[in-house]
Amino acid sequence: MRKLLLFLLFASYTTWGCDLCGCSNSNSFFGLMPASNRGFLGVRYRTQSFDSHIGSSYLASHEQFQSTEVWGRFYPVKNIQVLGFLPYNMHSQQTSTQKFQITGLGDPSFLIQYNLINSLLDTTYRELNHNLLVGGGLKLPLGQFRYDAANPSEVANANFQLGTGSIDFTIQSTYGIRYQAWGLNFDGQVKLTGTNPEEYKFGNRISGATTLFYAYGKGHRITLMPYANLYAEYSTYDKSQGQVNTRTGGSMSLVGLGIECTSRKAMFGTTIQTPIIQQLSGGEIKANNRISAHFTFLF
Repeated sequence: MRKLLLFLLFASYTTWGCDLCGCSNSNSFFGLMPASNRGFLGVRYRTQSFDSHIGSSYLASHEQFQSTEVWGRFYPVKNIQVLGFLPYNMHSQQTSTQKFQITGLGDPSFLIQYNLINSLLDTTYRELNHNLLVGGGLKLPLGQFRYDAANPSEVANANFQLGTGSIDFTIQSTYGIRYQAWGLNFDGQVKLTGTNPEEYKFGNRISGATTLFYAYGKGHRITLMPYANLYAEYSTYDKSQGQVNTRTGGSMSLVGLGIECTSRKAMFGTTIQTPIIQQLSGGEIKANNRISAHFTFLF
């Protein structure tokens, strides 16, 4: 019973739902990143939770995924930016009878983007500016993946892990347009997952976001940037030992509000996202709010 519970629990990932939560969801949405022409190094915290078996009082459980990660960006050459992420994960599951917890390093990831268009970098003054970044990334299997469905002392869920155990690839693009203090960003990402040594493969995922923002105090010592966004993602089925698990995969859409505060040397930001449409594990899984916050030094 515990196995079944945990499977459904993370419907968003592997066994009973879609790839929307836990370890294989890392870095799916960066949010706004002001000071686009500067490098940075900081810490970001993210948390999200799920309720599984919501129609059963006996099997019902609550899972929470937390991640504190070091993230950074630098420009090795003109028009190319490199982003890196190293998470430390803290996951827990509460059932009617017991609680499971795991902590440890997660999977590091890297993203290289090329700046095809950036009107902010030339010397011509414009009221209307735009920016286009395209690139790709890699996720490495550092976090522990130990999936033993036969062990009663562990959560028998491929999602309840510190890492995925696989090498994954990402294709990503970001386009932003800005008129005076108003701006609109469009982000798109495709994640292509590999098969890990235990022959488990999480579903591929496509995701996108649209963000509307306003920069208050531009040109002053501190800039405040409130924003609202719409985010959506879709995941294909997982595979175990080459067999497709049709009780995985799914989709979800969220709306969010956030704010970024930027000075000359640092920036702070926080955001909350709420699901508005979700289809996870045939209705057995309910995704709750996502919250994130970061503090970052600029250089």
